[in-house]
Amino acid sequence: MVCRCGGNAGIIKYPVDIPLDATTRLSWRWRVIALPSKVAEDCAPTHDYLSIAVEFDNGLDLTYIWSAALPVGTVFRCPLPWWDKHETHQVARSGEADLGRWVDEEQLVLADYAKAIGGTPPARIVGVWLIAVAAFQKVGGECEYQAIELAGSGARAAIGP
Repeated sequence: MVCRCGGNAGIIKYPVDIPLDATTRLSWRWRVIALPSKVAEDCAPTHDYLSIAVEFDNGLDLTYIWSAALPVGTVFRCPLPWWDKHETHQVARSGEADLGRWVDEEQLVLADYAKAIGGTPPARIVGVWLIAVAAFQKVGGECEYQAIELAGSGARAAIGP
């Protein structure tokens, strides 16, 4: 799957129904060709990014971004109105060193939820989103995804065509 953005934003949502427990993991491969930002994405004027997200049955989502400048592991609430009540970002990869190369990722979703969002955890994951935003700085971004999978406790879902 290819995500390209330039002066716009888009979300592709794949519905799923996977129980969330300590074994639930999101894995994927991605190759980012170009990041839509050259600076930290944690404020509204520079909030252009490429990501993959999990949506929970409590209306919240956790978005794993490839940041231009924020360190891996950085967590921040979405700086945009309305989204700030629903979306939390966690930096999965940072910088330009791996641009153009396929990179494998795997995240333990419940552990990340506890660290990034906290509180009572949701029971289920209800969606996986691919997000591309280049609406603020108007710089184009491009990313390819492969082998997206949610798995844990006997449940498994492959995402995409």
